[in-house]
Amino acid sequence: QLVLGLTFNWGAWMGWAATYGSMDYSIIAPLYLSGVTWTIVYDTIYANQDKKDDAALGLKSTALTFGEDVQQHKLLLHGFAGFTWSQWMLAGYMAQLSPLHAIGVTGAYAHLVWQIQTADLDDPHNLAKRFRSNTITGGLVFSSIMLGNITSPMFPFEASSWEELDSSMHSSIHVPISRGMEK
Repeated sequence: QLVLGLTFNWGAWMGWAATYGSMDYSIIAPLYLSGVTWTIVYDTIYANQDKKDDAALGLKSTALTFGEDVQQHKLLLHGFAGFTWSQWMLAGYMAQLSPLHAIGVTGAYAHLVWQIQTADLDDPHNLAKRFRSNTITGGLVFSSIMLGNITSPMFPFEASSWEELDSSMHSSIHVPISRGMEK
């Protein structure tokens, strides 16, 4: 699940670089990490359908690694979901998105909490339904980013705080990756 998360979410780096011709690690790193940990959550839920096959094949899925203790298993999933939410929030803050972004990604996090809380780790139909419901999570995150971006002029950030941030960290992280593409 970790390798899947690392590879599936690589598009965040590529999309940013293709769009801006640079890498703003203060935004893209938390966005990427949120994708990785979200993948661990949804794919662990899915992997619980295949625990017996994974064990027979000697695979090291998180469904097996997290163990048979349902409470412990779900506690680990909640930890990854909480980290996912914190990275969504950090990415939105660093991108100066409006508070509507925070409201939306909090709704997406609430949906992850619902998935985890209501998952029956021994019922494949229940698990498949929760796995498929990640289209809702993704829709909420995407909509939150779009709405947070569109409405950001309505919620201006205090200039002095962003100037301080730029001088201490932000501008040193924004690294052009090729000449002639800077905007």
